[in-house]
Amino acid sequence: MKYYLTLSILLLFLLQGCQEDNVPLNHLEFFWDQTGCSDPWKISTNNSNEEILHAVGDYLSDQGVKGAKVLSITSDGVQQGCYACFCTTGNRIRVTVPKNQKSKLIDLGFQESN
Repeated sequence: MKYYLTLSILLLFLLQGCQEDNVPLNHLEFFWDQTGCSDPWKISTNNSNEEILHAVGDYLSDQGVKGAKVLSITSDGVQQGCYACFCTTGNRIRVTVPKNQKSKLIDLGFQESN
């Protein structure tokens, strides 16, 4: 009996190790390329990352996206060389959502991460 319990626990840890960081198995990861000032949550790039992440979370909740988790802001997006509101800043906002919320995120303009 001890053998099966130990094997089960070890298997659980191994499967957890294969999981992508911060993304539960039944979730998908999406991203949004932040713009200078035309993002739908109406907060500018002058705000702190924490304020932006909070605003994105509130926006997704207001739009009826259930179970969304705003993960981070990274600098691996496309930075356009202009200062218009619609130009991207190079910052990428990453979120996860349950698989059944995929169409909502796509409808809101988020892109699925590969």
